[in-house]
Amino acid sequence: MNVVFFTHYSDLYGANLGLINLIDGLKKYQINCHVIIPKKGKIGRELRSRNVPFAIIPIECWIDMPRRSNNPSKKFYWKLQRLLKNIQLIPQLTKIINSWEADIIYTNSAVINIGLVVAKLLKLPHVWHIKEFVDLDYDFQFDWGKKFFQYSVKKSEAVITMSQALTAYHFKNISIPSIQVIYDGIAFESNFDHWYQLSHPYPFDKNEFYTFALVGKIYPQKGHEIAIKAMAIITKKYKNVRLIIVGSGEQSYENYLQKLTHELEIANKVEFWGYLNDPFKAYFSSDAVLMCSTSEGMGRVTIEAMATCRPVIGYDNAGTSELIEHESTGLLYQNNEPKTLAACMERFVENVSWSQALGKNAWKIAKQKYSIENFAQEVYQVLSSL
Repeated sequence: MNVVFFTHYSDLYGANLGLINLIDGLKKYQINCHVIIPKKGKIGRELRSRNVPFAIIPIECWIDMPRRSNNPSKKFYWKLQRLLKNIQLIPQLTKIINSWEADIIYTNSAVINIGLVVAKLLKLPHVWHIKEFVDLDYDFQFDWGKKFFQYSVKKSEAVITMSQALTAYHFKNISIPSIQVIYDGIAFESNFDHWYQLSHPYPFDKNEFYTFALVGKIYPQKGHEIAIKAMAIITKKYKNVRLIIVGSGEQSYENYLQKLTHELEIANKVEFWGYLNDPFKAYFSSDAVLMCSTSEGMGRVTIEAMATCRPVIGYDNAGTSELIEHESTGLLYQNNEPKTLAACMERFVENVSWSQALGKNAWKIAKQKYSIENFAQEVYQVLSSL
């Protein structure tokens, strides 16, 4: 079976990491994977290292930022321009997809629709894998409105979302018989066992810093400001605490966050590590992980932290609420305020052995539910049904 995946960007964050993991898992089922990427980037290197055929075709997303302009004429021009660019790419796309002898087309994001268009033209089944809220998490809006997005998704032969929260948000009161929730797998089961061995035992020395980590793209909706302000609260009581922030984003926002640490007089407690090719360095350098995103589609970082026996303190909303069992595998905080997050952080600092016990529980759940083996098996069942 030949499957052509469409991805909307070329970096290696959640959606594309999940795609790479899926491709690795589908090898067992003799699925021949091919990928369309919009430009050169890190995902291309990952695909090349796996001998996965891919083509760089500058496909356009069908979204825009509302704050980009208040001029309706400009906004209409931009979305019409994106549409026309994609239409012009159709001959090139159909040619390469035919050369790969595709059986199924698989779109790996809600923010591109060209995969569906090409699938219909070539009379091939289409799978749409929804991985983001779009507006809540990234402040985007669909070019032609949410109703047209929903209408388009219903034209797919199969629809996958990676959390109950995404299904409820995008398709509430809409009947899509083919829809199902499949959580991404983040590693093979053998990796989970290896990480467990690296993680236990890790005795805590009270003279050392208790370290919290915040990992992922630096973006306002990801909650970095809340985390920094929470750190300012707990450092008034505890001196041996620190926060490491891992990821990259708009430089202006990173500058704002760094300035904030100075204003709150905690610059010596907060470290900005930048983007890491291997985020597990951050997990193993921490005692607990924070997930402060206001609208996480699923929460790959949460699962990765759980896989390294790190308990996660997460904002009780969206996909995060589905991953963390409060006071069993981590902690959930409400109201999205620094003081409520700080209260949870203090519980871990006060009782390190308990936080480590939660981390161990989290590891068990992560291995059981979020392995590549489970992920690939569930997706293969969808593919083989078409």
